[in-house]
Amino acid sequence: MSSKPDLHKVGQDIYDALRCSGRRGYKYRARQRHVELRQEKLYTPSEVAALLNVSYDTATRRMQRMKGCVDMGTQTKRYRRGKRMLRVSGKALANYLRGKAV
Repeated sequence: MSSKPDLHKVGQDIYDALRCSGRRGYKYRARQRHVELRQEKLYTPSEVAALLNVSYDTATRRMQRMKGCVDMGTQTKRYRRGKRMLRVSGKALANYLRGKAV
C-alpha cells in the first residue's frame, strides 16, 4: 500500500521554491519567524529582527537608538571586552514602529 503525500507540505515547498530563489540559511529562517508584539514583554535583538524583517546586526543598531532600550550586559574591564545584552520593552518598540509609520 502506498501512502498519500501530504499535499499541504508539497504545496508549501512549491510556493517556497517559486517565491525565494537562493539558499535559506538560519538568517532567513530567523527573519521568517512569527513574533507577537506584547506591551509587557522584553524583546531580544533576534525577536526585533524578526518583527522588523531586518538582520540581527541592523536590529542591534536600531535598538541602540531606541528610547527605552536597556543594556543588561557586562561592563568592559581591563583586557576584557564587555558583552551587550540589549532588551527593549514592547511598549517602546510599539512607539518606535508608530513613529516610523508616519
